[in-house]
Amino acid sequence: MRKDRSKIILAIGVLLIAASIVLYLKPWQMLMDDETKAWRLTLVGKDGTEKILSVKEITSLPSYRGNGGFFSTVGVICGPYEYTGVTLEELGRQVGGIDPGDAVMVSAKDGYSAVLSYEQVMGEFITYDTDLREVPHGELKTVLIYREGRRPLPHEAGKPLRLAIIGPGKGLLTEGSHWVKWINRVEILKR
Repeated sequence: MRKDRSKIILAIGVLLIAASIVLYLKPWQMLMDDETKAWRLTLVGKDGTEKILSVKEITSLPSYRGNGGFFSTVGVICGPYEYTGVTLEELGRQVGGIDPGDAVMVSAKDGYSAVLSYEQVMGEFITYDTDLREVPHGELKTVLIYREGRRPLPHEAGKPLRLAIIGPGKGLLTEGSHWVKWINRVEILKR
């Protein structure tokens, strides 16, 4: 009788631990909705080579996780949060690479675009603290993010793909004009 009771208690404990893990990880939140499944990113190399990737293909590329946030021209601060995505450098490799002197244009579904210098693609940005004072930083990466924390990027934050400047440090902000939402095209430009 005692052994049976111990087995039951052990089984209940294992079930509670498993349920806690599932609730913490929330795997159902990682499922892609129809918009995300249909989204396509066009990569264009400097020689005109085009490659079209789905979000699923993008999430299967080597990822980078870091922290970052931005501020708008009127001083509204977003973040900093933890993000996961693919570096622009890795995306560039998919279509022949990005070399010193090149630039990268990222374009959004809504028509907005930004051009980044090679140095910016490699993470050279001015960073600020949450009081908007300029501060030094360590390594930064320019990343096409698809996850905020453990969840897919929310629509209002640029779902499914947004450009971000992130790094291992905590509390760093960059100018919001670089954080392009709803990216559907990345083009390598020769200078």
